[in-house]
Amino acid sequence: MHLGLTLDGLSRCGLTHKSTFLICLFFPAVSMLLSNSRLLQQLQTIISSSSSDPPPLPSARPPSALLCCSHLLLSSLITLQCIHSTQVQTSISWSLDTAVQLLLLQKRNTDNLLLVSYLRLLQALLDVDLTSAVVCLNTGPGLVRPRPLEVEDGALFPLGSKGALCLLNALQGLLLQKHELLLQTSVGCLSSLMSFLRRRSPVTAKYAACQPWFRILLQSLLSSGESSFLHPALLRFITLLLRHSSTVVRWEPHLLHVMETVEMRGVKELSLEAARALELLLTQIQGSVSLPTEEHKLRVREMREALGSQMSAESCNTSRSTNILRVGDVSIGLTSL
Repeated sequence: MHLGLTLDGLSRCGLTHKSTFLICLFFPAVSMLLSNSRLLQQLQTIISSSSSDPPPLPSARPPSALLCCSHLLLSSLITLQCIHSTQVQTSISWSLDTAVQLLLLQKRNTDNLLLVSYLRLLQALLDVDLTSAVVCLNTGPGLVRPRPLEVEDGALFPLGSKGALCLLNALQGLLLQKHELLLQTSVGCLSSLMSFLRRRSPVTAKYAACQPWFRILLQSLLSSGESSFLHPALLRFITLLLRHSSTVVRWEPHLLHVMETVEMRGVKELSLEAARALELLLTQIQGSVSLPTEEHKLRVREMREALGSQMSAESCNTSRSTNILRVGDVSIGLTSL
């Protein structure tokens, strides 16, 4: 089974010139799927059987691949329904509390690909401010304090301020994982969480961006070798912190170390994904970081120019098939994460 997840630029229900044609092709399929009550009922059965309380016996749980595919299909339907404002016949109930607690407390006992699917579904929901005609979210005491709701809980409902910090802590732990797809998806979900917090509660967003744990993580990466520090997902993570005005990232040692590592390694040695992530980081540096000297400004500008030439050459030679990860019966488009 191949599940094409939402394309770049669609996750926040916006269109780009590259995706408009594909979206026109998606519309009939989305309408057909969302009007198929039997399909939605089957999705509900699969998803409910994995999150019942008490937890089901292993023999009663749906296969991991089936649950993963259900999550990924649902995440795509949420995003595309937002774009098209498609009518929905039946909403699917999903426990936000159960999902966050699984990521926080049970990730060691959960298959990596299943974790990816949970993260992708959460990301799709955060991108539509946890409000979708496709999914009816159930919260719980693990996320939201008892009524009457405090101001922050109300602004972030149904996630709540406690739930937001729980999810943030879970994502921080997942950023330490070595699994390629899990790392990419964790950064994507973190980006959506931070954007959701900024829209709904800027105070909470500022607090989240300045978590001391992020500084510890960056320091750990600095000492783990260039292959880790120049990983595309981690470059996007640094860019994310800068975008949200985090005080954790500093020119020296963090950003200067990236620059020096790239200069020693050479732009031509970077993968296309690493080059793209680095280009975004350099753009963010130019827009939000006060560089100490004119020489540093020149180094950033020249590196961006070199990256532009390199990415143009590599894009022409990159096959679309390299962006597909196949795990058992499931195929996932990496560029969508």
